[in-house]
Amino acid sequence: MNSNIITLIISFFIIVLAQVFLFNNMFIFGFINPMIYLLFLVVYRFDDNQTLFILLSFILGFCIDFLSQSGGAHTIASLTIGFVRPLLIKYSFGVTSEAPSTFQNDLRRRNKYLFLALLILIHHLLYFIIVYFNWNAAYLILKNTILTSLFSLILIALISRFYKKLNET
Repeated sequence: MNSNIITLIISFFIIVLAQVFLFNNMFIFGFINPMIYLLFLVVYRFDDNQTLFILLSFILGFCIDFLSQSGGAHTIASLTIGFVRPLLIKYSFGVTSEAPSTFQNDLRRRNKYLFLALLILIHHLLYFIIVYFNWNAAYLILKNTILTSLFSLILIALISRFYKKLNET
């Protein structure tokens, strides 16, 4: 087997277990629950098989939903990110021949953080819309989306820096 596939499988299981057993039990200010499992959707290579990525997005969301006993909101939001991610890459990094092969290999910080912020915001907005599913909860949806996105962005940015250093060694 290819070492990239083994690394992908191991990181998938570590991220799912960390999300379910560690970060799902972490409530910052009583209601902010960071979703670091999006790190898997960020670090997946840009030039790899897109169909496999969409399947992995579904499986990732399903595993988080199943182990967290939630109603499918993670699955829908992750699957949507699986479909929208190529558009986010084109928007964030531009349509050039110099497009990076991975998130970690790109040296343009502004583009990386734009991609990361858009991915997290879209995911969290969809997630909270599905969770609350009520027009009367619009303020609650926006508040939770913005605050959870902020903490998720900080954690994913920090973890992705360590992930990059681990891949270099």
